[in-house]
Amino acid sequence: MNDFADLCPGCGACKGVCPFLAEYGTPDRILRERPEVSFYCTSCRRCDAVCPPGLSPSAAFFEAKQRMVRQDAIPPPVRKTLDGARGFAKTGHGFPFSFYGNADTVFWPGCGLTANRPGLVRRVRKILGRRLQRQVGLVLDCCYDPVYGLGDTETAFAALKEIGKRLRDHGVRQVITGCLNCHKLLSEHLDEIQVVFILEVLPPEVFEKQPMESVYLHHPCPSSSWEEIRNKAREVVLRLYPSRSLGTDLKSVPIPDLPVSEASAAHCCGNGGGLSALHPGLADRFLDRITGEAAGRTMVTYCTGCQNRFLKQGAEAVHLLECLPGVKPRRTIPSPPRQWVNRFALSMVERLNHLHCFR
Repeated sequence: MNDFADLCPGCGACKGVCPFLAEYGTPDRILRERPEVSFYCTSCRRCDAVCPPGLSPSAAFFEAKQRMVRQDAIPPPVRKTLDGARGFAKTGHGFPFSFYGNADTVFWPGCGLTANRPGLVRRVRKILGRRLQRQVGLVLDCCYDPVYGLGDTETAFAALKEIGKRLRDHGVRQVITGCLNCHKLLSEHLDEIQVVFILEVLPPEVFEKQPMESVYLHHPCPSSSWEEIRNKAREVVLRLYPSRSLGTDLKSVPIPDLPVSEASAAHCCGNGGGLSALHPGLADRFLDRITGEAAGRTMVTYCTGCQNRFLKQGAEAVHLLECLPGVKPRRTIPSPPRQWVNRFALSMVERLNHLHCFR
């Protein structure tokens, strides 16, 4: 971290693409003078894309988070948010919410998709089985990304080690993820298990057009690490909605002096790193940038958390998996109790089905 602060020229190029840096200053000054505000970094990596010397401010901020968590030197609001994230992850990682099916290939939808669209989870699993022509199991668990994003990597890595053991014990060799945050952690920390994202498995022709006049494709911030996933999403949307109906373009507004290929990268909705809980006002500035750019077009994304943020603000928002046959896009967000009921019900139904098949 000290090395980064010495190398950072403090030019301010990153301030133009990040609401956090626009308010709190250049990375070098933050890390030297106010490292505690590093927790407001969403790790979306937009700053990395525009850094003239090619540094990674996002990595430096994340290192600062890790150090403060290890030293137990975090501000009270961060501690409260981190304790909440730990409780959420621990609950999702244990009985009755976690479930592991015995299969060579499994669908891992993630907490968000399970909580908001349990019926869609079951439909995606069936579609995968037909496309792959083999049994596809279901795994329900929490990857601990909410904890990881706040810098508590020790707790997250311990959980991921246990997840890897559970998967291997159930004979799993391939995991198809429905959540990019889960994909990020599982693909980096699971040994001997292949991890792929759902858009890498389902071909564009599987998807069907929904009644939307014009659309805006939003790439969730975890997709910044996988250009091929962003390209898959773009391919699906372009097939469903010809370029003439896309408004100005699918790409984001280019950043000055930045190649279009990089300027059309992922954007954070304000949920990253738990920012919407830590600093709701700042998180909304991230959100406003995206919805303002969409200019009234229907938001199409492939992240449940982003979709919920857009819906909460009153925008039309569709998850790309809601363009699968027989699926109707939702217009509302289930209440927190309803989300817990959805997760509990799906896990219990899977347990009963598993018990029935075993008998």
